[in-house]
Amino acid sequence: MKAVKIMVHIFLSLTAAFLLAGVPMLYVLDMSKGKDIDAVSGASIKLPDKPSGDYIVLLNRSLHEDSVDDWIKFFRDGELNVIFDDISCITAQSDAAAVQMAERFQAQLPENQMRLRTENPTLLVSKAENGCIDAAIFSKEMADSLKLRPETNKSIVCISVKGGEDE
Repeated sequence: MKAVKIMVHIFLSLTAAFLLAGVPMLYVLDMSKGKDIDAVSGASIKLPDKPSGDYIVLLNRSLHEDSVDDWIKFFRDGELNVIFDDISCITAQSDAAAVQMAERFQAQLPENQMRLRTENPTLLVSKAENGCIDAAIFSKEMADSLKLRPETNKSIVCISVKGGEDE
């Protein structure tokens, strides 16, 4: 009788241990899931829609001396070479199209390479004209209404961007 009780106790203990540890382990270490993943292919994300219209991208040449040509190609042509330089981009708070375009540019770059924030439009124009920005994006309509004149500062590169055309 005592041997039967020991055998039942061992059986129940092993069953409980398998249910507590074995079943979750089988679920986590399921080997059939990993066979569908290709280790060579890169991650892909869906880019936000490219807004239509004309845009002005202002870039501070003095902050990006080594990579200014790469940034110009990126903003103008969408050509993404490896750029080892982070950028901080500012858009006007009320310029929804420019914010959308900036978010598209940000999505094309590696994570955290472009920081994006919005600011008061009048203050942003003043900062841009005085060269106190890293990069700024304006829609053509907003730039015209704010009378933006980036040519007054030689350290600011003005890049015209046409939206709405997917590559």
